[in-house]
Amino acid sequence: MQSRIKDTGIELLIVFGIGGLIGTLIAWTSNAYVSGVQFFTTLRENNSLFEISLAGSQFELTSLVCLWIAAGIVILIRRVFGVVRWHGPADSIYHAQQSKEPLDIKHGIASTLTAFTSAAGGGSVGQYGPLVHFGATLGIAVKRFVSSRLSHEVYLGCGVAAAISAGFGAPIAGIVFAHEAILRHFSVRAIAPISIASVTASAVSQAFFNTSATFNISASAPDLVSVIPVLIIASPIIAIAAIVYMEALRRSAAFAKQTGWSAERLVIIAATICGLVGIWIPEILGLGIGTINAMLDGAYQLPALLLLLVVKIAMTALCIGFGLFGGVFSPALFVGVAVGGVISQLAIALGVPDLSVAISIAAMAAVAANVIGAPVAAVLIILELTQSYAYAVAALMAVMASMLLTHRLFGHSFFDRQLLDRGIDLALGREAIALSQHTLETHLSDDYVKVNETSTGTEALELMRQADQTEAYVVSDSGRLAGKLSVHQAIEAGDQTVFQFADADPMLLNLDDSLQHAMHTVSDFVGESVPIIARDTRELLGVITEGDLFKAVIDVQSTVRHQERD
Repeated sequence: MQSRIKDTGIELLIVFGIGGLIGTLIAWTSNAYVSGVQFFTTLRENNSLFEISLAGSQFELTSLVCLWIAAGIVILIRRVFGVVRWHGPADSIYHAQQSKEPLDIKHGIASTLTAFTSAAGGGSVGQYGPLVHFGATLGIAVKRFVSSRLSHEVYLGCGVAAAISAGFGAPIAGIVFAHEAILRHFSVRAIAPISIASVTASAVSQAFFNTSATFNISASAPDLVSVIPVLIIASPIIAIAAIVYMEALRRSAAFAKQTGWSAERLVIIAATICGLVGIWIPEILGLGIGTINAMLDGAYQLPALLLLLVVKIAMTALCIGFGLFGGVFSPALFVGVAVGGVISQLAIALGVPDLSVAISIAAMAAVAANVIGAPVAAVLIILELTQSYAYAVAALMAVMASMLLTHRLFGHSFFDRQLLDRGIDLALGREAIALSQHTLETHLSDDYVKVNETSTGTEALELMRQADQTEAYVVSDSGRLAGKLSVHQAIEAGDQTVFQFADADPMLLNLDDSLQHAMHTVSDFVGESVPIIARDTRELLGVITEGDLFKAVIDVQSTVRHQERD
């Protein structure tokens, strides 16, 4: 009993220590990140540094020059860190689902610096996605220096929850987001340190930083009876907007890859086009938080809302697809509010009372939820930001109704689709990922009968009798598998050589085949064992029996289930 109490006390100290440490680190770095972006955004928006006169008109080129500078820094970061592909929340999700491929800390830091540069320079990108991945990266980095019995996914979840908590000032949403969007399961061992990290990040942010509400919502929540029918009817429009936004991101990246242009050229093109568009439509530059608040206040009418919606989607897709890397969450909020404003304007034209703020907030939550694949977390963010039960319920209706469509037509989230484009299907579950990452190399058995091509059937029968087996493998002098011989074929061969009687094309497995592939391959197999060969040379390396294969699969499945339930 005393030993159990001691172990429990030590575990509590570890949980509080790790959660508190990660939460504190993330709070300081996240607030420094957000403050830095705000500082450069204010500097860019409030200063007229470059102005030219053309055809009697004055044009302010500050946004274009700032984006060119940002593009140059992005190119420098790519070269210094040797970045091949920018990393984001999709990589955090994938790393949380498996342990074979470690999270790349160097690329995570480089991607965060690039996202900061893009957002600060005026790129039409977000900041919360990079903060989430940075939180995951920092959590894994802490694990390398602070060892404990906690798994890598717990450290990662602590960092993610703390990033959302510090970024939005929403600790409960941070906890749910880490489990819902990243870990994809709840466990007793994980929820305690993740909760401590999230609450710590929020407390540190409030104590040491002058945090203010991200969105200015002054209107009182309307009656749910009036707003919910409108949201249910409008949910297809919200879903379509979310799908168009996500498809635009995917197609822009695909187009950039197809061009064959260098990464440097693509980044400069994105910066130039976005900067030129920003001269006439400055609202689409940067995070767009000020524009979101203006839309919530009703500062834009229908034509302007439609223009902002279309151009914001196009510029975000251009920037992210062409390598001016950043987050997709803040632009999703912008798209959601713009769609909500359009729906509100149309509803008013049809005689519906003015429900603009409620519809815009609900649409904002719905588009964001569709993009990140975290409906409950999105609703909780609205609840914690607005402190309004009515707004949260309205957001819940819009989120759930729209996600029914996007889940069918697009997928669970933009991040899941990114992984699917890379050949990783999270819909198969953790077990399938784990089985696909475990190869046959560690399951080789040398308990088999080997005969030469010139051996007789009688000789093969004697070897099989001594080994108490009913199969033998015919191997050439170079070790290459020539065929598989059954006891019946050996009897038929008698005093003749076995080569002409053996099965020259037996069922084969390669050394680098996964357990998942092996299970599918042997689904119709009948026999004692399956040969495992080298893919290039066909050299016989060993065998695996059905029993050993099933045991290996069961062991992997048990490990995954233990992680999910512990």
